[in-house]
Amino acid sequence: MARNEPTQQPSSSGSNGTSSSTSQLNGSAKPSKVTVKVVNATFPKPCDSYVEITSDTSSAAAKKTTVKKKSSAPEWNEHLNLHANDSSTLTLRLLQKKLFEDGCLATAKIKLASLAKNESGEFKNDINTISLLATKDNSKWGTINVIFSGYAERKRRSAAGARTETTTSSEASTSNGIAATSSAAAAGRRPATAKRDTLAVPANGAAPAGAVTAGGASGATTTEEALPDGWEMRFDQYGRKYYVDHTTKSTTWERPSTQPLPQGWEMRRDPRGRVYYVDHNTRTTTWQRPTADMLEAHEQWQSGRDQAMMQWEQRFLLQQNNFSADDPLGPLPEGWEKRQDPNTGRMYFVNHVNRTTQWEDPRTQGGSDQPLPDGWEMRFTEQGVPFFIDHGSKTTTYNDPRTGKPVGPLGVVGVQMAMEKSFRWKIAQFRYLCLSNSVPNHVKITVSRNNVFEDSFQEIMRKNAVDLRRRLYIQFRGEEGLDYGGVAREWFFLLSHEVLNPMYCLFMYAGNNNYSLQINPASFVNPDHLKYFEYIGRFIAMALFHGKFIYSGFTMPFYKKMLNKKIVLKDIEQVDSEIYNSLMWIKDNNIDECDMELYFVADYELLGEMKTYELKEGGTDIAVNEANKLEYIELLVEWRFNRGVEQQTKAFFTGFNSVFPLEWMQYFDERELELLLCGMQDVDVDDWQRNTVYRHYAPQSKQVTWFWQWVRSLDQEKRARLLQFVTGTCRVPVGGFSELMGSTGPQLFCIERVGKENWLPRSHTCFNRLDLPPYRSYEQLVEKLSMAIEMTEGFGNE
Repeated sequence: MARNEPTQQPSSSGSNGTSSSTSQLNGSAKPSKVTVKVVNATFPKPCDSYVEITSDTSSAAAKKTTVKKKSSAPEWNEHLNLHANDSSTLTLRLLQKKLFEDGCLATAKIKLASLAKNESGEFKNDINTISLLATKDNSKWGTINVIFSGYAERKRRSAAGARTETTTSSEASTSNGIAATSSAAAAGRRPATAKRDTLAVPANGAAPAGAVTAGGASGATTTEEALPDGWEMRFDQYGRKYYVDHTTKSTTWERPSTQPLPQGWEMRRDPRGRVYYVDHNTRTTTWQRPTADMLEAHEQWQSGRDQAMMQWEQRFLLQQNNFSADDPLGPLPEGWEKRQDPNTGRMYFVNHVNRTTQWEDPRTQGGSDQPLPDGWEMRFTEQGVPFFIDHGSKTTTYNDPRTGKPVGPLGVVGVQMAMEKSFRWKIAQFRYLCLSNSVPNHVKITVSRNNVFEDSFQEIMRKNAVDLRRRLYIQFRGEEGLDYGGVAREWFFLLSHEVLNPMYCLFMYAGNNNYSLQINPASFVNPDHLKYFEYIGRFIAMALFHGKFIYSGFTMPFYKKMLNKKIVLKDIEQVDSEIYNSLMWIKDNNIDECDMELYFVADYELLGEMKTYELKEGGTDIAVNEANKLEYIELLVEWRFNRGVEQQTKAFFTGFNSVFPLEWMQYFDERELELLLCGMQDVDVDDWQRNTVYRHYAPQSKQVTWFWQWVRSLDQEKRARLLQFVTGTCRVPVGGFSELMGSTGPQLFCIERVGKENWLPRSHTCFNRLDLPPYRSYEQLVEKLSMAIEMTEGFGNE
């Protein structure tokens, strides 16, 4: 499913009244966490090396040690945590760190079942010496010493009866969603639905591959874990579950668990009786009960920070030294040329008519017929906004000393305006708004690196929002230095990365394989979540106002909400492909011919509890038919993006608007807003082409050859637009195009032959696929693709 949901919650059983536990039926133990201490290694050739460990029973990312420089006997003494069971085989790879691509020197494999264990089943704390085999000829190349600790659960065989029960329960739950509803339908009311989060499709209809039948796989049942001693479950007057702890005489909405907390964790209560958890390992607290999955997610989030920062530092907004492309002031007058001083990098202008040079742009000299006063000079910011320098008083101003008024980036008399409003033009307009509304002097923000999120919250929220328009002066405690922009850039990265911390529970990824952010409907587990969303709204507005980039972007529908644009059906594809496929099936088929039993309600799961929402008043009793299905689709799409996040979204916009009004963003569409906030990076076309697959085309096909010829002719902005069009985001993964993710996991960029030559290209962002019709000429391909990437909605036949 394309959302981040709890993986194991109680659910209704099938019609046969049986219940079963998924973890008991799969025939294999759930992987336990095993700790591997990489001690040292010896091999003949000194080099920069590190060790990578993977498990064949876990899909988690490989664990890596740090790099040891120029040694043939490196010592790490580092602990790596992996999920594995007794039948797992661990692969250890010794890699050499290189500038462009790391090389594998040798490998070793070890079965956990062969390791010595004590009576309790834990690994003995002995050093295991393993032979390293060379990658080239499989000969012995060295040794590596490792120590295992922890417990690997053994594989258990499931009973035949359990397998039968699984089949019976599955069949029963599949029928529950549709067949069991006839009696309720006859009574004129909505039937009780099986547990589901997507739409039902008729059993007698041909549903698309991504559509899910009601009840379906999610109808499988799980037994509820027994309550700990001294606990009791009760219901309040509204039918909501709560739990009573008779030991401490307190209550909580969260179901208590009999599972012990991870090592180093402790549960406490604050003065108001609210439960929170203390991690003595890192000296931090959280409102969420820690689980193995949550701790692993936090570990992966933290381990990728350095690599992500390296990639983030390579982002840019506009290409440098690109004088001709999309210049906001239009073309130079006839006989003029723009050049760059090789020593200082400063731009100057050559008049070939009278063979003179000047610093001032001739296109901006129409604002006044009078020359600048003595000692004055006009220059331009990186965004093309003119400003004036008074060398006598050593001051600068945006007001023209000849007229006393500012000269806008395009508001110059006599300059021919381009009809097309390019991205560069829009940036210039927005930057002019920001610069002309900036406040003098600077605002100082002092934070600690170890507590950047909370320190920044205190600093930003206690200041007047308008003061955040001043020039930023960021200082990290205990670090001396002046902030000329570099410290502020680092602060924006660190803070935007910290917002993703799973412990805060504020945002979640749009899907398991979609790393764009959306608001977490369960953020209310943090009692102060609305204040935090207001704080994040201010922070995002500061990033835009001061021209800084953040670490990760939001989903496209969230950007559309920022721009006050209507959410449409196509927007849901990137966020929830299952609902999208089901809605498309409903839209394209006559549902009156099918007994679907759909009503104007939506069922969803929140923190293990099934909830029902009426899409319109009385929706429980209003059936969906062919006449009103478009209204149903429109209401469901709107609900899907507002589900449980109305208050959070309002708080975010309150914080944003307090810094500057969202109306200033009117120039941009949602794709340009993502570029403005996250920046773009150099796209390696060779890496892109190497990691592309083809369907009904061959790499030598003329349309494929033309496509890559066209891609290489684009500037970085257009390449980023093409990436947005096909993959849904302008950002390349840290590991390059080989690590592109789709809705089902790793998914390489794909070009498929679809349609006729007069069709426009189409994209499938869930699968990173471009449907490229068989165009007859290079010019036709360029025309159609250029039209496609400039559009923001779906594409169909012409």
